[in-house]
Amino acid sequence: MRDITQGRLLLILSFMTMAFYVWALFFSPREITFLERTISDWALLIPVLIIVFLFLVVVAWIGWAMATTPPELSLSKKETQNNNEKE
Repeated sequence: MRDITQGRLLLILSFMTMAFYVWALFFSPREITFLERTISDWALLIPVLIIVFLFLVVVAWIGWAMATTPPELSLSKKETQNNNEKE
Protein backbone atom coordinates (compact mmCIF):
# COMPACT_ATOMS: atom_id res chain seq x y z
CA MET A 1 0.00 0.00 0.00
CA ARG A 2 2.86 2.37 0.78
CA ASP A 3 4.42 1.93 -2.69
CA ILE A 4 1.11 2.74 -4.36
CA THR A 5 0.75 5.95 -2.35
CA GLN A 6 4.31 7.01 -3.14
CA GLY A 7 3.77 6.20 -6.81
CA ARG A 8 0.62 8.29 -6.94
CA LEU A 9 2.37 11.16 -5.19
CA LEU A 10 5.26 11.04 -7.66
CA LEU A 11 2.82 10.94 -10.57
CA ILE A 12 0.86 13.96 -9.29
CA LEU A 13 4.03 15.95 -8.52
CA SER A 14 5.45 15.17 -11.96
CA PHE A 15 2.32 16.37 -13.75
CA MET A 16 2.17 19.48 -11.59
CA THR A 17 5.81 20.25 -12.34
CA MET A 18 5.24 19.73 -16.06
CA ALA A 19 2.24 22.08 -16.00
CA PHE A 20 4.22 24.71 -14.08
CA TYR A 21 7.14 24.41 -16.51
CA VAL A 22 4.87 24.87 -19.55
CA TRP A 23 3.30 27.90 -17.86
CA ALA A 24 6.70 29.36 -16.95
CA LEU A 25 8.06 28.81 -20.44
CA PHE A 26 5.13 29.93 -22.60
CA PHE A 27 2.44 31.70 -20.58
CA SER A 28 4.23 33.61 -17.82
CA PRO A 29 3.86 37.41 -17.83
CA ARG A 30 6.76 39.25 -19.43
CA GLU A 31 6.54 42.12 -16.95
CA ILE A 32 7.77 40.04 -14.02
CA THR A 33 11.57 39.98 -13.91
CA PHE A 34 14.18 38.72 -11.51
CA LEU A 35 17.78 39.88 -11.97
CA GLU A 36 16.74 41.47 -15.27
CA ARG A 37 15.49 38.15 -16.69
CA THR A 38 11.93 37.01 -17.26
CA ILE A 39 10.39 33.84 -15.85
CA SER A 40 10.61 32.31 -19.32
CA ASP A 41 14.35 33.00 -19.44
CA TRP A 42 14.83 31.35 -16.05
CA ALA A 43 12.77 28.35 -17.19
CA LEU A 44 15.42 27.75 -19.84
CA LEU A 45 18.51 28.80 -17.91
CA ILE A 46 18.00 26.68 -14.79
CA PRO A 47 17.62 23.27 -16.52
CA VAL A 48 20.56 24.01 -18.83
CA LEU A 49 22.68 25.00 -15.83
CA ILE A 50 21.72 21.80 -14.00
CA ILE A 51 22.54 19.62 -17.03
CA VAL A 52 25.93 21.30 -17.52
CA PHE A 53 26.79 20.94 -13.82
CA LEU A 54 25.77 17.27 -13.78
CA PHE A 55 27.95 16.61 -16.83
CA LEU A 56 30.91 18.37 -15.21
CA VAL A 57 30.41 16.45 -11.95
CA VAL A 58 30.57 13.17 -13.91
CA VAL A 59 33.75 14.36 -15.68
CA ALA A 60 35.29 15.39 -12.34
CA TRP A 61 34.36 12.02 -10.81
CA ILE A 62 36.01 10.18 -13.72
CA GLY A 63 39.11 12.34 -13.31
CA TRP A 64 39.21 11.68 -9.57
CA ALA A 65 38.84 7.94 -10.14
CA MET A 66 41.65 7.99 -12.69
CA ALA A 67 43.90 10.07 -10.44
CA THR A 68 43.41 7.95 -7.32
CA THR A 69 43.51 4.48 -8.89
CA PRO A 70 46.91 2.89 -8.33
CA PRO A 71 48.76 1.89 -11.49
CA GLU A 72 48.49 -1.70 -12.63
CA LEU A 73 51.46 -3.92 -11.82
CA SER A 74 53.62 -4.85 -14.77
CA LEU A 75 53.60 -8.46 -15.95
CA SER A 76 57.02 -9.29 -14.49
CA LYS A 77 56.05 -7.92 -11.06
CA LYS A 78 52.83 -9.94 -11.12
CA GLU A 79 54.74 -13.13 -11.89
CA THR A 80 57.24 -12.59 -9.07
CA GLN A 81 54.42 -11.70 -6.70
CA ASN A 82 52.51 -14.88 -7.63
CA ASN A 83 55.67 -16.98 -7.28
CA ASN A 84 56.33 -15.54 -3.83
CA GLU A 85 52.78 -16.31 -2.76
CA LYS A 86 53.03 -19.94 -3.91
CA GLU A 87 56.16 -20.55 -1.89
